[in-house]
Amino acid sequence: MSLLSSTQGTPERVWSAIGIVAAEGGRIGRDDLWTWLNPAFVTDGVARPIGGEAERQVIGAASSLDFLKPEATDYVLAAPPLADYEAYADEVHDRLCQTSSDHPDHVMLETFAWLGLKAESSGTDWAAAGDFADRVEADLGNAETGDARRFNDTKQTAWRRWMGFLGLAVQLPVRLSFHPDVTRRVDIELRRAALPTGVPLPVETVLQTLAQRMPYLDRGALRARVAATASLKDDPKRLSHLLSAALRELHDEGRIELDRRGDATGYIDLAPDPFHEVKSVLTVKLMAAS
Repeated sequence: MSLLSSTQGTPERVWSAIGIVAAEGGRIGRDDLWTWLNPAFVTDGVARPIGGEAERQVIGAASSLDFLKPEATDYVLAAPPLADYEAYADEVHDRLCQTSSDHPDHVMLETFAWLGLKAESSGTDWAAAGDFADRVEADLGNAETGDARRFNDTKQTAWRRWMGFLGLAVQLPVRLSFHPDVTRRVDIELRRAALPTGVPLPVETVLQTLAQRMPYLDRGALRARVAATASLKDDPKRLSHLLSAALRELHDEGRIELDRRGDATGYIDLAPDPFHEVKSVLTVKLMAAS
């Protein structure tokens, strides 16, 4: 099982499954977990069987992320309980960042890295287009698997849902509603990295920190591998549209302060934006949380 094959294993349902097992002391019987996830009921005098496809997919997604594991007829927690939903999102993000190339969930952030690279030449409006899955498969699919696609329309729906959960996309109230936006995750990772606040940091320091924590973005190892695999241009001298937009947004929100001092060297250009005053960056100051 994987996150994309377990299409009914949504982030919220997986969180519920983890919480149920944690509340039972870290171990629960299979039938008991299925009952909690989808309680039995009677229709026309006939009891609906416990344990349907939805419950199996929820547990499949939780198992793919190594949160749950089967032992005989039980399911047990495979990791310490998480404090809250935000900590759960951070943990999922970290685990996906660490997946090996042969892990079935590697395609999650691999696809996002590909999208970020394609956005440099094609923008992002097409990210919700009907042929998105075909484009992903054309560049990242494995011809040796024959008819078994790594990415298709059904998997695309689940992928979008998980990207939004991770803070890498938003849903807009328009026809092409899926929109990649890494602002929230960049903000989270800068805070999680425990960088000093209130002091100007060299932009290179901040970029290297983000590359390690978000390897699908600029200078990240995953982005570089995808660029090589799909023969896509990856210019390290200028920030990507996705990361540039996120830094500008955080600057406008007062979460960070972007600065370039006169003719100083060591700055890096942001992606072009005729409507924003910040064109290049020398230092980044993280503002203390209010």
